[in-house]
Amino acid sequence: MTFCLQAGLMFRRGARTLELVRELPDGKLALEDCQTRRQSLYEKTRLLDEIWSGRMTLQDPAPTRGAPRDGTLSIQQLASLKPSARKGIERRLAYVTGLDKAHVSYGDRPRVARVIDAVSSRIGDSRKPSTSAVMAWARRFKAADGYAGALLDKRAVHQAPSRIASAMEQIIGSTLQRVYLTRARNSLVHTQAMIHAEAARRVRAGQLDAMDSRVSLATLSRRVAALDRYRVIEARQGSARARMVCRTSMDGAAAEYPLQRVEVDHTPMNWVVVCDRTGLPLGRPLLTVLIDAYSSYVLGFYVSFYGAGLTSVSGALRSAIRVKDDITRGLGLKNAWIAHGVPDQLMLDNGLEFHSPVFQLMGWELGMNFTYCRVRTPWLKPHVERFFSTLDSITLAAGRIHKRVANVVEVDPNEGAAVMFSDFVQGIVQFVVDVHPFQINQRKMARPYHLFAEGIERRPQVHFPRDMEALRQVSGLSKQLTVGPGGVELHGIPYGGAELLPMRRHLGERFKALVKWDPDEIDQIWVQDPIAKTWLACASRWPEYTRGLSWNQHLMIRKFARQELKNNGALEYLEQARLRLHGHWMDSVAWKSRVDRSTAAKFAGYSSARVLTASEASAQLPASSSPPPVGPSPMPLCAEDFETIELG
Repeated sequence: MTFCLQAGLMFRRGARTLELVRELPDGKLALEDCQTRRQSLYEKTRLLDEIWSGRMTLQDPAPTRGAPRDGTLSIQQLASLKPSARKGIERRLAYVTGLDKAHVSYGDRPRVARVIDAVSSRIGDSRKPSTSAVMAWARRFKAADGYAGALLDKRAVHQAPSRIASAMEQIIGSTLQRVYLTRARNSLVHTQAMIHAEAARRVRAGQLDAMDSRVSLATLSRRVAALDRYRVIEARQGSARARMVCRTSMDGAAAEYPLQRVEVDHTPMNWVVVCDRTGLPLGRPLLTVLIDAYSSYVLGFYVSFYGAGLTSVSGALRSAIRVKDDITRGLGLKNAWIAHGVPDQLMLDNGLEFHSPVFQLMGWELGMNFTYCRVRTPWLKPHVERFFSTLDSITLAAGRIHKRVANVVEVDPNEGAAVMFSDFVQGIVQFVVDVHPFQINQRKMARPYHLFAEGIERRPQVHFPRDMEALRQVSGLSKQLTVGPGGVELHGIPYGGAELLPMRRHLGERFKALVKWDPDEIDQIWVQDPIAKTWLACASRWPEYTRGLSWNQHLMIRKFARQELKNNGALEYLEQARLRLHGHWMDSVAWKSRVDRSTAAKFAGYSSARVLTASEASAQLPASSSPPPVGPSPMPLCAEDFETIELG
């Protein structure tokens, strides 16, 4: 769900109601008190921080895009639906977007029918909908301002009790996996016969009632339809066929205005960077970048050692959406980074992170469309591929990796590496703000900066997510855990306090709940109410240990201290192990191998988000200092100790 910073937007700050009245030439926004008519000026960065932090709330009705209306589900509730329900939304969305792309009016029944035939053949829909149904979907989608949750089939949220016995459920699942989802490509009729044979054997053994030993072919068909379509085709016909059937791609990369089409991709950097504290090489970081197809302007990026995944994509997307005036002001750049707002369409490859249901939910929440390019067709994303080639023009010789050439002595980049990771990230920011946007595009004979600035003035107002925390939550890791009297324990770290009491009174002393956490920052988690499907934020009860700690760091600390932990998850042993592991990696004379360098980078939690937001500034010591030795002690470290030692 997004909103637009335009005149008439109402805010609530404490007991006062404010209204956005105008945008000044310098970019500041004028807000007026509805009672006193007193005006106050806000920068976009400050106003968005006030909204995202909860200190200022939007008042309905607000000019939003992708807003759930008429009782439709939010992104958190859509995330809890079955895959079949999300497939239903995706199917209806394909027909609705097909009408928009074909410029067909919702009341033109003959043309709507032709679009239905074209879309059904393109997506392989064997259950072609009627014209009236598609017209109703389109009107409902338009009334919800383009929110995909409005296309949800209401039957998907109806809780119908299962009429199949648990023992029969186990037989159906195992038989489908063993008989149907194989390269033998057995039919559902044969699978049904195998299920009945296994059920008859259970009946003779007294393990199943004869009344529950039958299952219809229609039930099996629904079970198979509820499975992931890609996985079914991959198991029966191979991964190549699955990629061909489930792929969505279109030719052409032209855009008419900024943020209409944005290209996303990953690439390993051709430099070896070194640790900010010891100066020892860490390895090659991975760069995830978003490029505007209209102007070739860089919208946002994310640098880390985590590899290509949902965390990198989510970090780059959040970087592209937010206003970056505070970043340019802190780094002393010559020009402003003028890119911000939610893109309309993303051009993606076929990476698993882009096909994940969580990434699709993020697109639905922000109102973005996805276009998946064909395999081995880089010309469908030319701007981001061309940007990667321009990175070679960076005049950084220290630690540079060169392509192997025959009969040429190779220079080890680890020996010549001399650029700190934080300096490297700041240099990338300077390149994408001050250098790349002012290189002349020979095809368009214009600079990306001028194209983007001119296009922003004539395109519709950009949109921002109403809640950045929801994006961070939905892209996090998840696991079913037990909520008990002591809260939630996640790999030895206790979470939760008084905020869990209402849920525990309603569900009992112990119950299972879905838990999510951000891999970049584990200072808090989110717990889902099993009944209401709402989310509750729970802070860590060990804030001194988890502050500024990433998930990879915690897992490595646990692995390092597994042989020494006397109490599983005890805080004092984790803190001591963290210091010893820090000394092991950071104070060594040299890395033993490339794996050691990569492991050290992951332990340090290096990412561009931490460098640009200075989240670790309070936890870093000067380069000359080293952590003091910690001996065995039955008492945990106090808060004053954390002010004088480095936790990595």
